[in-house]
This record gives sequence, structure tokens and C-alpha cells, in this order.
Amino acid sequence: MTLDILICSLNKGIVRIDDVIGAPRPDVRYIVSYQYTDERYLELIPRAIIERSDVKLYQYKGQGLSNNRNHALENATSDLILFADDDSRLSDSAFDTIFDTFTQNKEVDVAFFRASTYTGKLLKNYPEKERLITELPKDYSISTIEMVCRRCKVQGNIRFDERFGLGTKFLTCREEDVWLVDALRAGLHIKYFPLKIIETSTMLKRSMIYVDAGVQRSEGAFTYYLYGNAAYWRCFLFAFHCTRRGLTHFLPMFRHLLQGITYIKNNL
Repeated sequence: MTLDILICSLNKGIVRIDDVIGAPRPDVRYIVSYQYTDERYLELIPRAIIERSDVKLYQYKGQGLSNNRNHALENATSDLILFADDDSRLSDSAFDTIFDTFTQNKEVDVAFFRASTYTGKLLKNYPEKERLITELPKDYSISTIEMVCRRCKVQGNIRFDERFGLGTKFLTCREEDVWLVDALRAGLHIKYFPLKIIETSTMLKRSMIYVDAGVQRSEGAFTYYLYGNAAYWRCFLFAFHCTRRGLTHFLPMFRHLLQGITYIKNNL
């Protein structure tokens, strides 16, 4: 069994790649999808990653994290794939954990694990027991860096929706939830395991739902993606309850939620 670590990087982030790439292993390969917005950033590419035979670098001009992840996946060839960011670091036991999990659970197409900060604090309040994921979890949010997939099940079948995610101008998050919804609708067998595989410094974008317009637009768009026209009433109730709890102001939030709905309807 082999594993491709798909590392997505943008501009100056490429200087952190050395921290993500571990010691060579015969069953692990690294694919670096490097987006840049100006040719001057190409001078920052570390020679160490160019010289390693187990690292493949693909560079192209542009931006958008969902687009970058799709580009990395297109170049994957191993049995399993794991998405990583340029500020992520695999734990020492990650590889054995991943290989053992998929060897012992041959029916699993996608596995979700745990992530922590560099200080060891878990990134979120994860469930304590393993379980099948048959719908979008209500007790915690999933993140791409926690996910390992059988390549043959997702490559060419499930893509990140490039209307959502960091680097877009309007819908700045929720691309991971859209991906999970698409995977569930495609009938993939998905399971969560309470095992840590990765560390990161990333702040969860969705935690800014009460103050960030892009996150609020993403919420509205994703609600429409799930529920269609019922999203109007659901977004009204969401903004109302957030306001009643003193977390935000009703009119700005509701306006941004509606903008997200309108955007997704006009960009099908």
C-alpha cells in the first residue's frame, strides 16, 4: 500500500515545505501543487524539494485553495491520498496509523482522523469513538487535513467545488463540507477514527461566522446547496437566533447570507 501526500502551497508558503516533508519512505510520495501570483515567488522554491526523487513539484500561476487541491489530486498515483497544507506536519506515528487503518478496514473509502496544534492541543472537540459518517456531522466540523482517501474512489469522481474556499473572492470557506456532501451523495463509505495524524497552525475559518462577511456568504451558499429554496427560511432563523444570543447584528448577517444564496443560484 502506498500514500501520496498532496501539499498545496501559495506564494511565500513554499518556504515552509521542508517542515511538511518527512524522511524518505518507500511507500510514501509527496506531490506539491504550487500556486503563484507573480514569477518572483518561483525564486523561493527550496532546492531540497527539487532534488528529492520522492517529491514531485507542479507549479502554475493562479490562486484558490479548492483549485489547488484539485490540481494536486489530478497528479496523484498512489493507493491512498492525504491533503496537507504548507503549515501542516504529520505526526511521527501518522503513516503506520493510516496504513493500519485502511488495511484493517477494507470497506472504507474515506477515513477522517484527528488534528492538533503544534503544542498538542486537539484542533476541535472530536468524538471519542469511531463511527460511520452518513451525513454531515452535527457535533463537530470536518477539515480536509484530517482526511485520507482511496485514490481510485475519488480521483475523477469527487472534486472540491471551486466556487468555495480560500482564495476566492466571495465564498471563502465551506468547500470541505460541500466535498463531504458530494462524497456521501456518491455513496462513498466514510468513517471517523479517533486517532491523531497531523499537526497544524491553521485557524478554523468557520469560527469567524459572526464577524466575517465571506464566512457568512459561504454559510448562505452552503445552506442553499443542501436545502434549495428552503435555505431562505433556514438562513432567516439562523441570523435571528444568532442576534437573539447577542453574537451578531441581524441585518448585516442576513444580508450576507442572502448574498451567498444569490451567488450560488447564479453560478450553478
